[in-house]
Amino acid sequence: MKSFKNKVALITGASSGIGESIALALAAEGAKLELVARDRERLEHVRDLCVAKGVEVHLHFADVADEAQMNKVADDVHARHAAIDVLVNNAGVVMGGFTWEVETADWRRLHDVNVMGVVHGIRAFLPQMIERRQGGHVVNISSVSGLVGVRGMGTYSASKFAVVGLSESLRMEMHRFNIGVSVICPGYVKTPIQSKVKMVGTLSSPDARARVEKEFSKTNLMPETVAQRTLQAIRRNEFIASIGREAVMVRIFKRWAPGLLERSLRG
Repeated sequence: MKSFKNKVALITGASSGIGESIALALAAEGAKLELVARDRERLEHVRDLCVAKGVEVHLHFADVADEAQMNKVADDVHARHAAIDVLVNNAGVVMGGFTWEVETADWRRLHDVNVMGVVHGIRAFLPQMIERRQGGHVVNISSVSGLVGVRGMGTYSASKFAVVGLSESLRMEMHRFNIGVSVICPGYVKTPIQSKVKMVGTLSSPDARARVEKEFSKTNLMPETVAQRTLQAIRRNEFIASIGREAVMVRIFKRWAPGLLERSLRG
């Protein structure tokens, strides 16, 4: 896919951060947008920004963890379009906590959003893309935490590793239908998600929260950069796009010096 002009793109988690930036980047390229999020006020603001670029935008207020809600979104979209061209499964939540201290309900909620949210998007929109036989592209947003596990992020890493593995299998399955699949793995990004990180157990202390804030404060990676790199990955049909210093270094060290990487991360 070299041009996004008049292509139909659906983005989940589009009300802020990376999702908002991808929406704006696609709007600037002339794509028709179907935006999904739970925050009505924020999503309407993003719509206004995209409409100002002269594109058609439709909003859907839904929780990606709820299959019935996502199927309703799909029904609304397919009433206008036989199929979408680009599916961006971006919605996600972050949690910090030692693996044995995270409550079962928190494990389930994180995976319901980060993993099953991707599954629901795939199940809701891929059959029509396949049936139409005009190709397309699926983008799943993972993280540097989907490439390497670190202390205190086992729950989140498990969900993001799952997204990478799911995406790799999906890419093999979609090849014969001319549908590309990319998984985006950014490092720390300056987005509102840093203030929403849930910390549990031992890591719920003010000191632990301050350390999280400190790590995010070090990054210069902006969501707009991630968005542009995502569009590039679609155009190139690139599988893994590692974005930012942390993500690039992790891929290099995991391949060439895994022992050194482990020692640097285990503390």
